[in-house]
Amino acid sequence: MEISKLFTSVLTLSALGASSIFAATAYQNQVGFITKSQKQMAVVGAEGKEIVFKTSSGNEVLKVTAPAAETWIPAGDTAASLIDFSEIQTEGVYQAYIGDEPIGHPITIADNALEEAAKASLKFFYFQRASMELTEEYAGAYARAAGHPDTSVKYHASTGKTDTDATFNGSKGWYDAGDYGKYIVNSGISTYTLLQLYQHNKEYFKTLDLNIPESKNDVPDILDEIRWNLEWMLTMQDDDGGVFHKLTTKQFAGSVMPIKATAQRFAIGKGVEATWNFAAVMTLASEIYKPYDKDFAEKCIEKAQKAYVWALANPGAVYKQPSDVGTGSYTGALAWTGRLWTSVEMYRVSGDTVMLNGIKDIPINQKKASLQSWQNSYMLGIFTIATNPDIFNAEMVDSAKAIITSMADGYVKSLTNNGYGVALAKGDFYWGSNGVASNKAMVLMHAYILTKDEKYLNAALGIVDYVLGRNPLDKSYLTGFGVNPVMSPHHRPSQADGIEAPVPGMIAGGPNADATDCAKKYNNKNAVATSYYDNSCSYATNEVAINWNAPFAYVIGSIQAIASTGSAYDVKTPTEATYKLTSIPAAKNRIRMAPQAAGKKLVIRGQKVQIEITDRNGVKSYVNLGGRRIR
Repeated sequence: MEISKLFTSVLTLSALGASSIFAATAYQNQVGFITKSQKQMAVVGAEGKEIVFKTSSGNEVLKVTAPAAETWIPAGDTAASLIDFSEIQTEGVYQAYIGDEPIGHPITIADNALEEAAKASLKFFYFQRASMELTEEYAGAYARAAGHPDTSVKYHASTGKTDTDATFNGSKGWYDAGDYGKYIVNSGISTYTLLQLYQHNKEYFKTLDLNIPESKNDVPDILDEIRWNLEWMLTMQDDDGGVFHKLTTKQFAGSVMPIKATAQRFAIGKGVEATWNFAAVMTLASEIYKPYDKDFAEKCIEKAQKAYVWALANPGAVYKQPSDVGTGSYTGALAWTGRLWTSVEMYRVSGDTVMLNGIKDIPINQKKASLQSWQNSYMLGIFTIATNPDIFNAEMVDSAKAIITSMADGYVKSLTNNGYGVALAKGDFYWGSNGVASNKAMVLMHAYILTKDEKYLNAALGIVDYVLGRNPLDKSYLTGFGVNPVMSPHHRPSQADGIEAPVPGMIAGGPNADATDCAKKYNNKNAVATSYYDNSCSYATNEVAINWNAPFAYVIGSIQAIASTGSAYDVKTPTEATYKLTSIPAAKNRIRMAPQAAGKKLVIRGQKVQIEITDRNGVKSYVNLGGRRIR
């Protein structure tokens, strides 16, 4: 059943349950449930009571006795009963009742229940395009004039360029978040995540129409959208192979539309973090785009090799924020994780033993594993090793698979006695908690790909349900979707366009118990999942960002793709394109690595004097003056 055909039924049930819509005792995914999938809702105050599910015409289809109420630590003391209504497997619109009282919101069940939300989470990237006009044909009410042509970008002194009048063309790309900057390290993980979404679900995405200007060509829309950002990233590579850290103004613009943010823009910094990031992404792109544009694909692998050579020769070229620059710093990314990630991607498309040696330099083990983020790309390399058993040796593959399933098992275990059925812990609720949630779900999806064990798929779906409304605030964190969606995100175009509803398809950062902005008054250490303020003044809880949307798009898109096609990614799928590396073997004997800045120094952290220890991989750790390790 098409979602549009369900609209009238939703309105009918909304009217029936109007008194409870915004004072729900039941918390649920407000967008919809796939017909054959797991379906759950969290109900407060229902323990032992009979919950009845009815169709829009009032026919009873299921009765469930609410189980014992359980707490979920991030929600505080409020216990909930997790109600499973997966038995309902007929498309339609339903409502849950206790007695004659409707609880929660109308429940939409359809084969393609998540498709529109998945498409919107990808269409967000079109709305973030720099350097082009968004026309009504594709942007609807959110059409806007072009901003930031970026055809005359200057070089900040931090790039090492001495000609202060020189400019270059840094056009295209996506605005990073609620601001108008473009940052390589955040673009890297975001672009890679979307490339993986396509790679793992090609059959589905080859025909999915996003209604973007390129939709009429023969290239999948998702790849056309990703290419807009790849082409900008390519402009950020210096002649020597190093990659500039970011392209921004010196200070953030105000809350204005792109066309009115006209301050001079600069390439700022050049560092090993951005360069490794660039190399890994371009390597994957070289494989994926080869069937559609051989010249572009070969350009990507050529530029990736050039970046690899520079990064290997300049391990100490760590980006530092210049004193006259106030835009996002994106400092602190672990360069050694970028090297592993790049080496893995290059080995996958080349089989070159130089890359294999680079991988062996960094052990593949549990101790180094950490949830993927722009700061730490270790898991991105692990994902690739685990899902390519015919390319990497068995020991590497087994270790990578064990890392993924071990992390995923920990998430699944957290669902025991969990009244909301959400695999998030109290410590997950910091800046960008919805990005944390989505990245956890991405780990779970990889565990599902590797094992086909539905416990992982269901746990990932539980996180999607959380983002779409199964949370103690009864909030859909996806703009434009759900009964109670985010309405006032920290997003300059949405703040300045004069339209009440924000641009659709954006994931808000989410609850942050450490917010220091206007959301500080909502900080709740006893119920961290409620530490949120739907107001554009709160960048700490309500900003949007490409690196939060990308993993959410990966998860919701993959779940819908699996349901629509009836199958998940096969790890035996061969690589579509291979290359003989030329630049790296030719350069390996003449690379002279700059000395790594290893050692110890005194630093002040948290108003305390500590000792910072840097190992040979550039990894930092801290101890107090008595020698005790500080976590």
